[in-house]
Amino acid sequence: MPLVGFRPTKARLIIEDGADSVLVMKVTLAEGEAVELFPAGTLAALVGVLRIRRRADAGAGDNADPHPSGTMVYVGDSDTGTSRAVARYQINIAMPSARFDALLRVAVSGRLPTKFFVDAGERVSRHETIGLGYEVRDSRRTKVWNTRSHRSLPVTRFSMILPIELAPEADPPPPAASPAPAPVPAAAMPVATASQLVELIDELSALHTETRYTILALVGVVAIIALAALAVAVVLIFR
Repeated sequence: MPLVGFRPTKARLIIEDGADSVLVMKVTLAEGEAVELFPAGTLAALVGVLRIRRRADAGAGDNADPHPSGTMVYVGDSDTGTSRAVARYQINIAMPSARFDALLRVAVSGRLPTKFFVDAGERVSRHETIGLGYEVRDSRRTKVWNTRSHRSLPVTRFSMILPIELAPEADPPPPAASPAPAPVPAAAMPVATASQLVELIDELSALHTETRYTILALVGVVAIIALAALAVAVVLIFR
């Protein structure tokens, strides 16, 4: 049976009281796929709708049927006089609860399936179907959907590729900085007493006096040396 690939472009979730939620997607034929329509047209030229609803499981565990069931329907263009509807197609799928919930979580997170595949057609033998099959045209094997005699095709298999986003690797934490020295509280700083201030003033006064006398003594020595040098020079001149 020919397997046809499709690509979702938009999605919306329909929630209604007293009814199952329905996931609706606008779809187009996947890139690289080619399906011709009989008597005219191509499937790639049409816009389709995929409707997926949760199927009530007939049983639990191994007794439940894991495969989806549904139809792929061709809707031709119509002209009602006031409006004109272009041709389109619709894929209806009833999916087991566990798989529907997994798909719903992806859709609600804001992501669309990357691609999905539909195996449709009325099987007449192990390797032959009618309605949607292969034909050789222009020396090449082509998928052809006879929309004139088989507008509705049963879907026997449905598979979907869901996107998975990997969490980015966390950056290594920066090296820990050396702790700054803790400030010394004002209460812990030493405070000079009055007697210590008096002693410090006395020491500064004594140092000032000693420095003054030392400078005077140095000036006296320099003056004596200068006078002696002058006397020697005078004696040498008048000699």
